[in-house]
Amino acid sequence: MTYPIDDLAQLVGVMTPDDVVQESAEDPSIAAARERYNRAGERLSAISFGLVVGTGLVWCGMADLL
Repeated sequence: MTYPIDDLAQLVGVMTPDDVVQESAEDPSIAAARERYNRAGERLSAISFGLVVGTGLVWCGMADLL
């Protein structure tokens, strides 16, 4: 059984299909892969937050120029 997060990780290229097999979650390779895409998710959240805040600051700066 695969989890939806595993399918998403495969789609974005963080995990290869060979990493997700029908093994238990205690398998070290699966645990390492999950740690890797958890870190990737944290980075993606940080980048998204930075883009939103940065865009807001740019718009605020442009509103002062008008």
